[in-house]
Amino acid sequence: MSKKHYFYIMFIGTLLLGLILVGENYTDLDIKLQNLFYDSTSKEWLINRTKHHLLALYFYQGPKFLMAFVGIFCIIWLFLSRKDQKFKRHDAEIMTLLLSLIFVPLIIAGAKDFTNVYCPHQLDIYDGAFPYIRILESYPANFIQTKIGKCFPAGHATVGFCYLALFYCFKRPQYRIAGLLVGLALGWTAAIYQMLRGEHFLSHSLFSCIASFMVVSTVNFFIRNYMYRTK
Repeated sequence: MSKKHYFYIMFIGTLLLGLILVGENYTDLDIKLQNLFYDSTSKEWLINRTKHHLLALYFYQGPKFLMAFVGIFCIIWLFLSRKDQKFKRHDAEIMTLLLSLIFVPLIIAGAKDFTNVYCPHQLDIYDGAFPYIRILESYPANFIQTKIGKCFPAGHATVGFCYLALFYCFKRPQYRIAGLLVGLALGWTAAIYQMLRGEHFLSHSLFSCIASFMVVSTVNFFIRNYMYRTK
């Protein structure tokens, strides 16, 4: 990846992140969509605790197990590449995937500790305890915060969006597009599942999706230009 291509991706990505924040701040799309998943009569989300208990293995723990499995596979591959040249020729691609599995959740999900944004199910508009404040707004002066919000950007979705790195693991355009679609499918499956539980608004997941691709692009850029120097 050339520097020009990399900075183009960063510019477009930053612009999109800004548009997501502006859209969240000036429209009610998040609320209107989230209302579809909440029953104000029963005060339950489409996927309540009982359903989550039944589905968690497939949509919550499952993706984490898959990420751990793929990470171990990458480590074994890199170990074998030190012994056999037929493995070594794919080191750059495997390293891109491995570091993306590490840094996408670490950076994107880790940002939740600093943004101080609550989940939908925690908000007073959905019978929670905290006021609904848009991402770029400040909390009311009379609001006494007893618990820091840790819901923006969407964290669980990164266990799927980290596979956007597959876009950089192939040379043929059709395979690269397929890899990108795999990452989007896995990421949005996890994201929508969390939205149905009242864990995130749409803007939270959109932000994670774009930011995740920016992270994997950064990983790929440094690997291709400083570690392996391959085109």
